[in-house]
Amino acid sequence: MGLHGIYSQLHPATVILSRSPGGTMVTPSSPPSKWLTLFATCVGLAMLMVDTFIVNVAFPAIGRDLGASLSATEWTVSGYVLMTGVFPIAMGRLGDIYGRDRVYLAGLIGFVITSGLCGLARGIEELIAFRILQGIAAATMMPLTLSIITVAFPPQQRGLAIGIWGGVSGLGLIAGPILGGLLVVGDQWRWIFLINLPLGLVAMLLAVLWVPASRDPSVPRSVDWRGLTVLSAALLLILVAVNRGNEVGWTSPVILASLLAGAALLALFPLVERAVAYPLVDLSLFRSGPFIMASVSAFLFSAAVFGSQPYASLFMQNYLGFTPLEGGLAFLPATTLVAALMPVSGIIGQALGHRIRLIIIAGSFAVGCSFLYLLQLDTSSRYLDGLLPSFILRGLGIGLVISATSYAAVSSLPLAKSGLASGTLTMARNIGTSAGVALFGAVYLRTIESRLPERLAAAGVEPSAVPGLVDRATRFLPAETEPAGSATAAGIVDAYVILAIAGLAIATFAISAAAMIRPRRALAPVA
Repeated sequence: MGLHGIYSQLHPATVILSRSPGGTMVTPSSPPSKWLTLFATCVGLAMLMVDTFIVNVAFPAIGRDLGASLSATEWTVSGYVLMTGVFPIAMGRLGDIYGRDRVYLAGLIGFVITSGLCGLARGIEELIAFRILQGIAAATMMPLTLSIITVAFPPQQRGLAIGIWGGVSGLGLIAGPILGGLLVVGDQWRWIFLINLPLGLVAMLLAVLWVPASRDPSVPRSVDWRGLTVLSAALLLILVAVNRGNEVGWTSPVILASLLAGAALLALFPLVERAVAYPLVDLSLFRSGPFIMASVSAFLFSAAVFGSQPYASLFMQNYLGFTPLEGGLAFLPATTLVAALMPVSGIIGQALGHRIRLIIIAGSFAVGCSFLYLLQLDTSSRYLDGLLPSFILRGLGIGLVISATSYAAVSSLPLAKSGLASGTLTMARNIGTSAGVALFGAVYLRTIESRLPERLAAAGVEPSAVPGLVDRATRFLPAETEPAGSATAAGIVDAYVILAIAGLAIATFAISAAAMIRPRRALAPVA
């Protein structure tokens, strides 16, 4: 498996080499050095990757500073990730039609503007709205960073260039939580977004100077806006219902109507896709059983692993008393393991061929064990004995599964559809992450609201004080006196253990889906 295949899961790029009818690349007569082009796009890519993971460590600080509940704050993560899952395929096509350099620059400008708006948000509602817009801007840039590089480099150098591109993605995975920890001081979180203003201006200047014009005149000038609208609306309605169910009531008319409307739009989506010439999602991909199961496995795996990640930060800061920087550094063993294993798992996957499911099962099993380990948490647990082994197992699982799932999905289809398959698989991953954030948030919040009153009552806290203490716990605020403080800590442990049970269940389903992946052919390495 080539480096393109190893790292394409990070960004859903449908790479179409830009050629004129005569077979010539559509680029300027004297383009800038391809290495300068690589540097310019990697600066923008680094900013995107860091911003994807930087918010996790700021999760509690954002909630406390804006006085927001857990269910509201989680939208700062799930809203952004959902947009980066739904929009990139359409934005990649816009780049093919109107010029990759122009669309990339437009996305970069939008990302910088929305970053500034996020940093200046006066309330959680504004921050959520700006994060969703930031996600759309990021989704505009993501597929084009890879396609610009692919067009700029000849085939014999393309593997090296994509390897560097992938390395920058991996460094973003490692640096994001640490940089977030450095920028979040107390409840001051705004610099995690404002830092993008100077970085973005540099990235814009480099893009203007060193990203050459390229487009594909053979691509039909058509974008499936109807499909994009229907799918986005369906997913948003369902996630809103999951997010607000605890607060409003699962049987309330608003929640039921949201669920039914979302389900109806999801059912309508395939009909919309069949009615357009160039759909957002190529439904013919789903005639392949291995591709279906790889997509299901990717969805479930991402829901379990990445959907639960913000709550690990929440647990470390609210229960263990970690600073944001300590919380970011706590993820370092896992993220380093991911960066080291991803290329290796791609090589192993190519060697295993049609038995690729074995490595996906092994990685999913490691993640299941990471959740299983958390079931022994109690009020005496600390990072080294309570969380670190689980994080290492999680890093092992991610490092094994991500590349292998991409290989399994792509190798089950004709080579001509490998780009579409990669983009659709990444869409499944990001939608799974958004769904996981909402689901785990509902589980965590429900457990706090049901278990914490029992803990407080058993500790002898006055009944009249219980509702206020529960509300503080759901708003990232600790109890200020004993015995309420110890009881609240025990309630947080209860919530994280129940969250781990939910994660274990999802990981088990992911293992079952992985067991049904049986690619029919081997995929040739990508140059």
